Amino acid sequence: MQLLFALAHVSLRTDELNPSLGYLCLMEQEGIGYSFSWVPRSKIPRAELEIYLEVVAKTKKARKTLSEEHPDYTIINAPHKLSTVTESISTSVDDVETIALGRDLTLNGGGDEICLTRLVVALQFEGARLPDLWFEKDELGREASIVDVEDDLRGWFAAIGRDMTKVLRERDPEETAVLQYFSLDARIPASSSAALDPSLSPSKQWGGAWAAAVPEGSIIHRFGSLGFNAVTHIVGQPIATKIEDVGWNMLERFSKVTNYAKNTTVQVLEHPLARPFVPYIPQNVRSYFLSSAEAEALLEEYEPAGQYIARFAADLQSRLGRRPAVPAAVLKDRTRDYESLAAGRVQSRNAQPLSAEQWTSWYGADGKLTVAEHEIRDIVFAGGVENDVRVDVWRYLLRVYPYDSTEAQRAEISRAHRAKYEDIKRDWRLIYDDSSRAEAAALAAGTPLPHRESQAGDEREDADVVTKIRERKYRVDKDVVRTDRTVPFFASATEGEDDLNPVTPADMVEAIAANPNLEMLSNILVSYTMYNFELGYVQGMNDLLAPILVVMRDENDSFWCFVEFMEMTQSNFFRDQSGMRNQLRRLELLIKFIDPFLFAHMEATDSINLFCCFRWLLILFKREFEFSDTMRLWESLWACPLTKHFHLFVALAILNQSRQELMACSAFDETLKYINDLSTHIHLDSTLERAHVLFDVFKERVAVAARDRLAVDLAVDAPTTNDVLRVLTPSPKAGRERSRERESGAAGAIPAGTECSDEELWELIALLERR
Repeated sequence: MQLLFALAHVSLRTDELNPSLGYLCLMEQEGIGYSFSWVPRSKIPRAELEIYLEVVAKTKKARKTLSEEHPDYTIINAPHKLSTVTESISTSVDDVETIALGRDLTLNGGGDEICLTRLVVALQFEGARLPDLWFEKDELGREASIVDVEDDLRGWFAAIGRDMTKVLRERDPEETAVLQYFSLDARIPASSSAALDPSLSPSKQWGGAWAAAVPEGSIIHRFGSLGFNAVTHIVGQPIATKIEDVGWNMLERFSKVTNYAKNTTVQVLEHPLARPFVPYIPQNVRSYFLSSAEAEALLEEYEPAGQYIARFAADLQSRLGRRPAVPAAVLKDRTRDYESLAAGRVQSRNAQPLSAEQWTSWYGADGKLTVAEHEIRDIVFAGGVENDVRVDVWRYLLRVYPYDSTEAQRAEISRAHRAKYEDIKRDWRLIYDDSSRAEAAALAAGTPLPHRESQAGDEREDADVVTKIRERKYRVDKDVVRTDRTVPFFASATEGEDDLNPVTPADMVEAIAANPNLEMLSNILVSYTMYNFELGYVQGMNDLLAPILVVMRDENDSFWCFVEFMEMTQSNFFRDQSGMRNQLRRLELLIKFIDPFLFAHMEATDSINLFCCFRWLLILFKREFEFSDTMRLWESLWACPLTKHFHLFVALAILNQSRQELMACSAFDETLKYINDLSTHIHLDSTLERAHVLFDVFKERVAVAARDRLAVDLAVDAPTTNDVLRVLTPSPKAGRERSRERESGAAGAIPAGTECSDEELWELIALLERR
């Protein structure tokens, strides 16, 4: 039996509180054909577990290479032989009638309701189906969305000559989720030799059904269906791969380029690096990319910057000629202004911050807090924390210290943490120092040194440990010397313009040596890349660490607080940018749900991609507020009792506060410029008040929509750690009445095309999840 593809963290939930974890697999057995299987991890022989782990890793790479012109078929064609699996859930691919995906409710280990992606496999026998399978969070806390799973399975079946074709089915009245159904249609003979034939074009190997619907000569087909293929044709595979790795880092930088539509004389597209794409981009799209000094510098810094232009241009081209004009009713709408939404609601932030006197009075004789965790978080959320007690309170908010710990237990935690941190730092320093001595010897011998890559995120995955540590240290130091140098804690005694922008490694060493606090910042960041070696270092981590170090003023304490902070935010720094895409997607849905008029306007002006909000979410508004306000904002987010996604409501509040100004922007560049100019000019307390009110509005409206559209009752006021969702079974009469209400009521009250789908409603419901 040969294992072709596999996904980990897929469970069988016969007991919701104790799911059985295993692997979803596509296998091939001689004389039988292909089988779609779930194999419980506990039943896999120890000798073969490594095979599954290897195939899981290669499956991720196979998905990428299948979209290339010359895919690496060895990834899926390499021999991964297994013994006959005796205990598994399996069916022949030929016996599958439909595959269905949906988001549904289940329980986590603590008994709280959670929403996960569910897989339903129906067979070609009357009523037969496999047990439902669930896609659990991975070891980094990432959830697999319906789109993620669909893309993976579509690639699997395409590789064996099957197309996943969406089919329409009436909703099963007993089904608790809104499911998307797919059939597996044979495209070519389902044999290994035919399915894995390298002569087949990439568009047929991956996503062929979509490409077939688009005229081959169109710009959309050239870029949309082939993806990175078009880039690979022009710039070659190495650069194309680099584009994928750093594309979203470029995206943030491009979001600052606000002169696209200004009257300038030189076009970005005339830059040598962008010229190969000019023939593929229509003139009416090129006008979006008039240059500025910042754009020119960006092109110099990033070799493949032209690819981003082409990709963005393709997206614009797909909408050119069919973008509707913004209706006058949208521009004039005032029903979603804050005054209208907040009518009858008051959320005043006039509470006093938690004082040192109040905090110390809460400790009992054994050093244990006598006030409940939820009460402390309520107080911090409402008023913040006085600066002289932050160093202690933040350890609790970031869960470095358990709320129920005694003084003796905290002392033991601190001792263990300090010893572990010193071990981590000593290990990488030994490696780094040895390598530095070897480099010095090479220089003395006249041996040229390899060129360093300075852009975070483009580290080679196959590099050895020594090379990775040296490159990470270099990139960390390059960012450290630019981190908050106007803040006294990080400023040098003799600060000048040259100190703020060191260029050479010697300059960076000198700047860091001039301020021990910069050295602590560097040590912590490099140590974290050892602690979380797979994630490594990505630009923006320095921004998250700086306020923590300013508060803690201790390297060890700052490191462990940073570790816990990164547990909350590390998905922002995934190399595939899936975390940031998910966050921008949720913010987009939030705007669509709360303010469909603003959504329609931003969509019509090509601004709904929310690139302008990228930095907000990446580093949690670190550069949008004054430094002292950032600390107050973060402790409010950590303590928030409403939802773990309150930062999205802060973003919504900022947009809502500037709603009329944004509605007056007539183009993408105007929106970008307005948003960028808000930096450090946003009032924190009024923003948090507005965010709280908008959350209350959201909570009420999503509950109504869930009951009306999904037949789900959101018990949002239930006194549990998470909101309780109870599935209702409405009568047919009630369903007809709700349908008539929608048809006669709100259907025409919002701009066309802005009503959230059922799938989007489930995504919005997930924003009610609490910490």
